[in-house]
Amino acid sequence: MLSVKTQDGWLPITVATNAYVEKDEEGEETLSFDVPPDSELFTYLKTEAEVRTEDNLYLIKGVNKLITQATITCELDMDDWKASYYLKTADIAALQTKNIGDVLNYIKPSGWTVTGEEVRTIRRTPDKEKCNGYDVLMRCRTVYDVQYDFDCLSKVVTVIDPYASMDTGLYVTPELNMKDHTYKESSTGLVTRLYCYGADDLTFSDINEGKPYIDLQGYKGKPIVSSWTDGRYTNKESLLADGRKKLQELAAPVGSYTINMIDLAAVDDKYKDLKVKIRETAHCIIDPVRGIDVPHRIVKIRKYLLDEERSNNTITLSNEPRKITDMINQMQENVTELTQDGYKKETTIRNNSESIELIAKGLGEAQLKLQEDQIVALISKAINNGNSMQTMQVIIDILGLTIKNGGIKVYDGNNSLVLYVDQNSKKLVMNGSIESQSGHIGGWSLNSEGLTASYTANIPNYTSADTEKIKQFILGQITLTDAEYDYLDIDRSGTITSADYVIMKNVISGLHSHTWRYDYVISPYDPAKFVKVHIDMGNGTSRDRYISLMGISTDAMRYVNDKVRG
Repeated sequence: MLSVKTQDGWLPITVATNAYVEKDEEGEETLSFDVPPDSELFTYLKTEAEVRTEDNLYLIKGVNKLITQATITCELDMDDWKASYYLKTADIAALQTKNIGDVLNYIKPSGWTVTGEEVRTIRRTPDKEKCNGYDVLMRCRTVYDVQYDFDCLSKVVTVIDPYASMDTGLYVTPELNMKDHTYKESSTGLVTRLYCYGADDLTFSDINEGKPYIDLQGYKGKPIVSSWTDGRYTNKESLLADGRKKLQELAAPVGSYTINMIDLAAVDDKYKDLKVKIRETAHCIIDPVRGIDVPHRIVKIRKYLLDEERSNNTITLSNEPRKITDMINQMQENVTELTQDGYKKETTIRNNSESIELIAKGLGEAQLKLQEDQIVALISKAINNGNSMQTMQVIIDILGLTIKNGGIKVYDGNNSLVLYVDQNSKKLVMNGSIESQSGHIGGWSLNSEGLTASYTANIPNYTSADTEKIKQFILGQITLTDAEYDYLDIDRSGTITSADYVIMKNVISGLHSHTWRYDYVISPYDPAKFVKVHIDMGNGTSRDRYISLMGISTDAMRYVNDKVRG
């Protein structure tokens, strides 16, 4: 019986027509009915007035008054849940990393009971800020991936496992209880065999008869193969369980029926076995000629309350599986967990037209932003007992890798540190050797010999007058300007000696070339030859010079012949 609460008690709404309750599988439930606006009862039907049926309690939320009738719309009376206020649930110890039973029993209003909470044992923190208890209740529905049934008369919330649909053998056929229907179907992306991989190519072969895949070929009858990889899975049992749910999403055409049917169980008791219940499975024989029987879940029921209207009951069926991935809001979705040391960890995903951002917060903060032309990572760490933050930014774009306020670490296959750039001390620390295969470092090559470089010099066209000046200078007969001294010091020893005289005469005579090659080697292996300079004077003659840790040494010139040609 449909009734409204007055100051004198519950008053039956005897003039109601077109009265029905509509409920979907998530637990959302509404009541609607029509009354004549000139009826005495209409005066009691104001917004926020309580209305009840035999099964539930509602509040009037809308009154649409027309000339001949007024339509009253109601929602479940959940006001008890909206009386408490929470500034930030993640700061409440009783709500940090708890199962759904712990959370609901903490936030439930006085007089309410929670049942069915054992269907979920996972622990989460339903992070919600500046909200009431009803907001937290709805947040739990997403975080724990559950559905609800509400009995506001008895004040009971029942937690429902959305994957536990029961098949009671209900059939819907044109010959029996179907009046009419509409149907939409798509088999795009159909898969009947799914290979599943977790972190580091984890599979569940050893717990699945040696097979890294699962089959569900009831609709197609032959394998249509695909794969699913999710690097977050490190447990093969969880990978197998969620892989089966994933395959449920893919293994049958996605169809949706809206069916007008005769609720035979409501009309005649002999059809009580055909009673329609939300979330149960119904077998739809829409076209007996084609004979395709794909079980569908009842996802919505519109149930008429008046005896004379119960033949108008409508059910909506769908075989689209519930997604195992959480419903992520287009702009933002938060999940907060409590780490073992008691600090909160919050993950945020933001998706907009310009970028995708992933933000994780705990003692520090890590941000990853994916844009069309670059990837930006920002990592912050609390220092000084949490009084300040140290931040590093990494940018990858067409120009390469940029690191701001941070160092670089490189490890080998054994996880040993081989290279470290310390941004604080501004040092390059290396465990190994540095070699240049084909390039130069400031004009120097780096190889197993050490630092090497080469230089080619063109020797001036000296004349006999120049050798005469060297001879006179050595004998003390003349002095030289600085420019003359540098010009005549042909071996670049810094001192004009008889060696310059001999070398210059050999250049003039053609024994030495006018193009000399200098090869430099800086090597730590011989302290006596810390720096080696090899001078190739051409025509088979050369000489070596060394700089030791104690000074400069010069070996004798080596000629093609043993004696100097004068």
